[in-house]
Amino acid sequence: MRARHHIRYILVLILLPSGFLVGCGSTTNLVTGETQRGAYTWQEEVQIGRENDPAIIAQFGLYDDAGLSAYVDRIGQQVLQTSAYTDANTPVEIRSTPFHFRVLDSPVVNAMALPGGYIYVTRGLMAHLDNEAQLAVVLGHEIGHVLARHASRRAASAQLGQLGLIGAAVLGGVVGGGNVAEGILSYGGAGVQLLFLSYGRNDEREADRAGVAYAEFAGYDAAEAADFFGSLARLSQQGGGGGIPSFLSTHPDPGERQQTIPELAAQYNPPGTEVNSGEYLSQIDGIVIGNDPRQGFTEGDRFYHPELRFQFSIPSGWQVNNGAAAVQISEPNGRAVLEFSFAQATSAQAAGQEFGGQQGLSVSSQRSTTVGGNRAYQLEGSANTSDGQVGFLAYFIEYGGNVYRFMGLAGANNFGSYSTTLRRSIESFARLTSSSHINRQPIRLDVVRVSRSGPFSSFVSGRPTPEGMNTEGLAILNQMNLNTTVPSGYSLKLPQQ
Repeated sequence: MRARHHIRYILVLILLPSGFLVGCGSTTNLVTGETQRGAYTWQEEVQIGRENDPAIIAQFGLYDDAGLSAYVDRIGQQVLQTSAYTDANTPVEIRSTPFHFRVLDSPVVNAMALPGGYIYVTRGLMAHLDNEAQLAVVLGHEIGHVLARHASRRAASAQLGQLGLIGAAVLGGVVGGGNVAEGILSYGGAGVQLLFLSYGRNDEREADRAGVAYAEFAGYDAAEAADFFGSLARLSQQGGGGGIPSFLSTHPDPGERQQTIPELAAQYNPPGTEVNSGEYLSQIDGIVIGNDPRQGFTEGDRFYHPELRFQFSIPSGWQVNNGAAAVQISEPNGRAVLEFSFAQATSAQAAGQEFGGQQGLSVSSQRSTTVGGNRAYQLEGSANTSDGQVGFLAYFIEYGGNVYRFMGLAGANNFGSYSTTLRRSIESFARLTSSSHINRQPIRLDVVRVSRSGPFSSFVSGRPTPEGMNTEGLAILNQMNLNTTVPSGYSLKLPQQ
């Protein structure tokens, strides 16, 4: 959770911009040159990207490194110039559309694109790449999705239904003036994550071919990306590495791609030769790896936020998802959830009364109170959702110049079983005074040129281990095995000591 005062946590990612309905027509796939069935015009796709880009940024945050952001944009623009984007036969409306390349502040190993030229890579992915050639292939892949108009093609298929939603993740506020129960209280197995449109595997293979082609045309040795996909396969087998949900969920098996990427690259004559590992490693030297504790961290059964100077307890065994705008804490079986976020109000009472007055809520009790010595306002009640009735317990707390919202949710039949647990966690909110927690710093990447030869495992001794990563994970980060012999003079990516 970021130390921001202006974030409103309403994350609705909808492929259908306001004002028009999904239609069906023909579009040109600029990767293959074929005419295909599509749901949107190019102008509508640009609108989709422009309207939903803020939701992506609010969910993940932008990584705070202007130099790295400029570098990724430069490589992205360079790769873009080798695509059909610059072809004289491409409609001018597409050739004149600016593309945006962003680095998200997330440890998740992921890359994604919105229609209309909005492309994202995470710092977690950046840390797992070894060179510029690999980055070029990843960015080219996402450019391929945009130019192939894959989102429009998928929206035109029957799988998306009548309204063509990409998906929604909403835990806050009224959505479009509708029933608040369908907004703030719609929590499910994926309720705390944005749900992205799943491309088909043929779309992914098409984007792979585009990514390799664009990287090769830009002079890069696209076959280098095979080692990265080998790392993805190992991350998948580990079941994490910070989590790799959407980058792997619908893509072809990364082991398959490890084999096919070099085969695709071998088709280009003359082949690209640029790798540029030195420049790439210098750009990611010092990047945060793993979770950034400055944005909040868990230790034992407590959540601490060094920047905002608060802490609260976490129900034992519950799972924590710390996003850029909110913290969600879910019961292991998904039967209850806590959400902590900013409220947009000048006082706890004003925030609570505005909340309680929204259509769709049945408030059984509300009152002024205190939490941790801070003025607060508490409400309890229920709401009807598409999945049945849900009970809620909401507290609004004034602290440190902000008003925070702490809300617990559970199905009406289970709410009584969880209300005490939810209340205990909420009322544990308190000022953070421990210097050991306030001064906690993230672990950053240290690019080290080794002065001796030896197995990779011999170079990690004494190094800190980022949260959620073990020594095998550090080997994957370097696209090596623990027993790989590292030659003298080789540059390794290691956690800073």
